[in-house]
Amino acid sequence: MNNKDLIFQKYNNIKNNINRIKEKYNINYNIEIVAVSKYASLENIKEFLNLNLDLPLAESKAQSLRDRVGELEKFNKNLNIKWHFIGRIQSNKIKYIVKFADLIQSVDSVEIAELINKEAQKNNKIQNILLQFNISFENQKGGFNLSDYKNIYEQILKMKNIKIKGLMGIASNSEEKNLIENEFEKLNKIFNNINLEFDKNKISILSMGMTSDYELAIKHGSNMIRIGSGLLGNS
Repeated sequence: MNNKDLIFQKYNNIKNNINRIKEKYNINYNIEIVAVSKYASLENIKEFLNLNLDLPLAESKAQSLRDRVGELEKFNKNLNIKWHFIGRIQSNKIKYIVKFADLIQSVDSVEIAELINKEAQKNNKIQNILLQFNISFENQKGGFNLSDYKNIYEQILKMKNIKIKGLMGIASNSEEKNLIENEFEKLNKIFNNINLEFDKNKISILSMGMTSDYELAIKHGSNMIRIGSGLLGNS
């Protein structure tokens, strides 16, 4: 089996699994798959794009995002790829992220949001973002404190060149299902609270779940999952 067929098989397996999960938990909304390309070879990404699956691609480093865009434009200038940024944001790399990312999933401080807003103004762009919350309470993972959600949302909502589309969270790297489910449920509650408390500025995206834990994430309200090793052969 060649790489293209293998990727397509993995994609079908994920779609079938999502359909099974939706039926199991009586879910009737769409679950969007984001293909994490950060460890994938350029050849694998090309094979993936040739399948015309119309999935967004995600990178976690600003320079990698810039380089990937350049490499793939050489491959085919007519590609209409939606790029997501999912990594820690360095203030001196924001210009690359804003230039190329359709959605920045990992905004984890008001200061970073302000810098993104300024860069978006320079680019005459409304930048779509997700607010990342630290649901695992691990220092190495970025994210706002869950208890601060209202104040954070109010502050960033005032930034004219930013559009808050939703929330993102990364669960603990653990075998304990109860722990992971509890973390996902906490963010789901914040998501629902925001939509109750900010009726005129509702959000629609809840990005939770990766290759190893996306079933639990979907069970607790995720409508966007980030898949690396399960799709493009990366980890």
